[in-house]
Parts: sequence; C-alpha cells; structure tokens
Amino acid sequence: MMSYPRRKKQKIPWRVPVRGTLFAILAAVVLILLLTLFVYLGWFGESAIPIGNTVIKALAAAVAGLVVGRHRIRAAWWYGAIAAAAAVLVLWAGMSLYLGEWNLSWGLFADLLMSVAIGGAIAALLLRRKPA
Repeated sequence: MMSYPRRKKQKIPWRVPVRGTLFAILAAVVLILLLTLFVYLGWFGESAIPIGNTVIKALAAAVAGLVVGRHRIRAAWWYGAIAAAAAVLVLWAGMSLYLGEWNLSWGLFADLLMSVAIGGAIAALLLRRKPA
C-alpha cells in the first residue's frame, strides 16, 4: 500500500486578524475625531455626519484588509473579512455603550456586509500582487 506525504497546513497567526482589527479601530477613532472637529469648526454641516460615518466605516474596513493582506497568508480574503467585520462590531458596541442605546438594525447589517466585502477584497488583491 502506498502512502502519500501529508500536506503541511499553513499555520495561521491569529495575531494578524486581531492586528487588522485594532488598526482599523484606531483609524476609525482618528477619523471620527477629525469629522467631529470639522463639524465643530463649521467646515461641514451636521448633514455630513451620516455620510462621514459611512466613509469612516469603509476606510476602517480597508485598513483592516490592508493590514491582513500585507502578511500574505493563504486565505487572506477570509481573514481580511473577519478583521473588518470585527472592527465594525467593536465600533458599534463602543458607540452603543457611549450612547446607552443598543439598536440592532438593518443599518448595522449593511455596514457588516460592506465591511466584509471591502476588507476581504483588499486583502485578496494584496495577496495576488507580486512581491517586490
């Protein structure tokens, strides 16, 4: 009977998606503070807050995908999507704690889908590029 050599599984460093999540949260907090400053100074009106909120979540998901994609692990798209979704959930929980309102809404579901798509796509695109 012939035995086949076992394929080595790539060990996934769980620090990579966690690092992506943390960098995404940090980027989102900085962007939220900038948006708050711009609204306070009168450069943006209050009507810019919902648009800014969506842009901030998209940029945070992109940062998560960038951080995960840089490590060139095999299933980078999956871990980029996990990191981006975790960042959006942590940001939602933080704002819910701050406001004292826990609203599960379709907006949160849409934000999760958007972050999964953006984080996974950017991580996958970085995985496909040729190393320098």
